Amino acid sequence: MSSGVSSLPRDILNKALGGDLRATRAFEQEATMSEENATKLAANVDATEALSDAAVIVLSANEAFTNERVLKLGEGLSASDVDGELTIFADNELPHALGGFRINFTATAATALSLPTQGRLATTDQPETLLEKTLSAPIVSNIGNYLDDAAAATGGVPVGGIYHNAGALRVRLA
Repeated sequence: MSSGVSSLPRDILNKALGGDLRATRAFEQEATMSEENATKLAANVDATEALSDAAVIVLSANEAFTNERVLKLGEGLSASDVDGELTIFADNELPHALGGFRINFTATAATALSLPTQGRLATTDQPETLLEKTLSAPIVSNIGNYLDDAAAATGGVPVGGIYHNAGALRVRLA
């Protein structure tokens, strides 16, 4: 008989089973399987106890866990729990970045940003066209001082670009 399976020596077990060697062998196999199952069960219990200490995300508080984090949905989020699968949705009021690029907003103080209801908002690093905008007290800087359109063209001012002549603002026409 395997060591640790039973404290009964094989000959005593065989006598107790009426000398039936098949029954003795079956009893030994059953005892071996019982011992293996007990070992597996102990490992499962240890794993379960370790799981209770693991950091887990739950939908509601659970006394079985000592290190749980309860998932709470913030404003603009909703969830659906169907067939054991949790899906989190963002509502249509949250901004979505399209085009595969990241959007960065940097506010250095309390800031109100009004976005146009149609069209685009200008960037600072790409050429932009602003239409139907009213500028109150605009400050225009770094404008070249040229005598006329020909001098402005030589200086790199494009047609439609602005320059000044002794402080008089001008638009290059040709």
